[in-house]
Amino acid sequence: MTVMDALVNALMAIGLLLILILIIYLIDRVNSIEKETRQVMNTLAENSARTTTTPFMGLSGKKLWDTMTGREDGLDAESLAQLRSRYQLVLSKHMEALYQEGYKDGFRGVMVEPPNTKQVSTSKGTVESWIPSAQANALYQCGLSASQTPEADWGPIRSSMDEAGQYLLTKTQLDASSPLSDWLMPAAVPNDSSGTAEAPGAAGH
Repeated sequence: MTVMDALVNALMAIGLLLILILIIYLIDRVNSIEKETRQVMNTLAENSARTTTTPFMGLSGKKLWDTMTGREDGLDAESLAQLRSRYQLVLSKHMEALYQEGYKDGFRGVMVEPPNTKQVSTSKGTVESWIPSAQANALYQCGLSASQTPEADWGPIRSSMDEAGQYLLTKTQLDASSPLSDWLMPAAVPNDSSGTAEAPGAAGH
């Protein structure tokens, strides 16, 4: 074998080695791309399923509150806007329920520590709502006090309610321009003869 033949063989061996290395690299790269694509597709499928099967994108309780107050991230701007528009009703019903429960308990002469979670029903489904204990207690106490106080003396109660409502609505980036008491504690209507303890102005919401 001549020197030239040996050189040619060496170059061919080096070429084959380089080709083998390139093939191994390409296979590894294709596998990596396939794995990344699969992960992206799974994430998109999970997000899509969560969005379409649950009206609140799989969120409830404190996690829903944290998302609405900006403490939990993970949703795009469009999904967050859609969620916030649905959350408006959830929070409104939760605030009303606490006031009503306090009013009815005051009417019956009892008082309890109100829970700060509540199952709220909407046309889109039922979701657990969570608000801070301080505001839950404040709204309950407003109802309790209103049931035992003449309407002419409701001023301080309305102020306490508006403070709690302002905090909750502002914290969740909802419209807080209208005082909560304008809705839950308007001027009382004449009592009917049913004897129920429904808070004045809070029915029908």
